[in-house]
Amino acid sequence: MTVELADYLIQLDKQIVKDGKLLDRYLIDITYPMNFRLALSSPEDLEQNLMIDVKESAKSALRINLHHQDDNSQNGLLRVDYNSRHKNPEGVIDTLPTSFHPFAGCWLDDYAGHIHYVVDGYKPLAWAIPLENDEFPVKELRGREDYAATLQAFFDKINVKTTITFNIQMRIV
Repeated sequence: MTVELADYLIQLDKQIVKDGKLLDRYLIDITYPMNFRLALSSPEDLEQNLMIDVKESAKSALRINLHHQDDNSQNGLLRVDYNSRHKNPEGVIDTLPTSFHPFAGCWLDDYAGHIHYVVDGYKPLAWAIPLENDEFPVKELRGREDYAATLQAFFDKINVKTTITFNIQMRIV
C-alpha cells in the first residue's frame, strides 16, 4: 500500500453497499458493544472493494477502520482509535512527514485518541499521531453520546456520500 493509493481511495466518493446495491440512506444503531462492518463502493471506481470496521471493546476502546480489500489481503487505509494503546516505529526515514517525527518510538497511551495513516516505507497504519495534532474534529470520547458525531466525522473524512442516520438507544437505570 502506498500513500498515493491510500489517498486516492480515501478521496473517492463512496456509498454503502448492501445486497449489491448502492444505498442513498442507511441507519446505524448505536448499541453496546458496537461491532459492525460496512461494505463501500465508489461509482467512480467500481473495481475497488472497501470496508469500514467499527469495534468497541469492553474497556470503552473504540476503533474505526477503513481498509481496502482485494482477493488475497486487506490493507488498512485510515484508522481512528480511542482509549487504546499504540507504539510508533522507532526508525525515521525520509518518507515520514515531519509532523510525525516527534512521535517516533512513542507510546500514544497518554492521549485520548490517535489516528493512523499510511506512510511509504512502513507497514500500512504502523504510524499514528495524537488526534490533538490532527484536523480530525473529534479529539476524545466523553461517552457514548459522542459516538454518532465521531462516526459521522469519520464518514465525512473518507467521503461516504450515503446519508447516515443514527438510532441512539438510551439505557434506563
